[in-house]
Amino acid sequence: MTRRYWIIILVLVLLLLCCILAAAGTAFWLVRNVPGAARLVYGDPVSPTPESMLWPTFTPLVPTSSPTPEPTSTVTFTPTPMPSATALPSPAPTDGEASPMPTVPPSVTPTLEPTATPPPTTTVVPPTPRPKPQWIVFETERGERGDYEIFVMPPNGSSHKNLTHSWADDLAPVWSPDGRRIAFVSFRDTLAGKWGLGDGSLYLMDFDPGSGDGGGNVVRLTPDGGSDAWPTWSPDGQRLGFASDRSGNWDIWVINVDGSGLVNLTNSPDDEQYPAWSPDGRQLAFTSGRSGNSDVWLMSVDEGLQGAGSTNAVNLTQSPRKDRYAMWSPDGTKIAFNTNRDGNQEIYVMNADGSDPINVTNAPDSAEGLADWSPTGRRLALYSDRPGNKDVFVIDLGGGDWTNITNHRANDEFCTWSP
Repeated sequence: MTRRYWIIILVLVLLLLCCILAAAGTAFWLVRNVPGAARLVYGDPVSPTPESMLWPTFTPLVPTSSPTPEPTSTVTFTPTPMPSATALPSPAPTDGEASPMPTVPPSVTPTLEPTATPPPTTTVVPPTPRPKPQWIVFETERGERGDYEIFVMPPNGSSHKNLTHSWADDLAPVWSPDGRRIAFVSFRDTLAGKWGLGDGSLYLMDFDPGSGDGGGNVVRLTPDGGSDAWPTWSPDGQRLGFASDRSGNWDIWVINVDGSGLVNLTNSPDDEQYPAWSPDGRQLAFTSGRSGNSDVWLMSVDEGLQGAGSTNAVNLTQSPRKDRYAMWSPDGTKIAFNTNRDGNQEIYVMNADGSDPINVTNAPDSAEGLADWSPTGRRLALYSDRPGNKDVFVIDLGGGDWTNITNHRANDEFCTWSP
């Protein structure tokens, strides 16, 4: 080989070395200044390698992170749910602009709910019930034509209210067990309209215990066929007992409050009047002359309804004088009645079996009529002629005090106390 050939070879080698050095420099510049070129050259640096340690200033595209384990908790809680991450497309890198770093969702700290403390047990105390208003209803001769009307008043007699406003006699008012209706006898369907001059009939009317208003919705209950008197309610409020002469003489009858079921309970040839239904609904006290004079008797309602009449009735008073107008105490253990066994009309109280009769009025200079019990059984409402005419009084059975609660010049008589 000649020298010229060696010179050519040397020049070619030098040119090759220059190209290699130029390429290396260019690559070096690209790696240092363009992160994407480094990523193409070295790939994702998941773990350090000796090659990567040659480039201390290189920052990887995706930072390496180790997840922090969630703390273990023994407290019951409801974690706040992590929102699902939506992957966003990475924009293409441009010269001189770093690719945006992906957003790493923050670690979620569970929200601990404190253990609920049960509320303290509260004892509900029911409200104290308001006392039910009480009323006394009575018949009075205060009508514009001198007729009997039915009035009502509180037990202290502070006000008197006319309930009937009728041209004829209205008598013998008695309360339904709920205090919302009043049964009474009226002669408004007769020609004379007067007691003793025609046949009375049973009627019903409404009453409002809260306001004391009443007299509306008047309904006739018993049909023609005789004179009906002295009503008494069954404790369930479904029937009325009463005295009637529709059988030819006075007997004790019952009828449903709708006017059906008319039944003769006693079927006796002797006159029997003034019935009073016992609080338990099983018995009727009534006045009968079957012993030769008027006594207070007791009969079974069921036996009467079954047609047995009053054959098994029991004489409670057995007095040679006249006993009548029996009225049961609210608890059914006592019976008040009117008697003339002391020579004048007095009020006695006896046990329900007829034992231990006691004079509770002891008024030898006056005459006392029917007496009805207060709801507590501690007082009686009755009428008496001690002022010179008949007025309604309240007497205290414990202390013996009398209070005139009508104080009117007209006669005030037959009275009953609301339940």
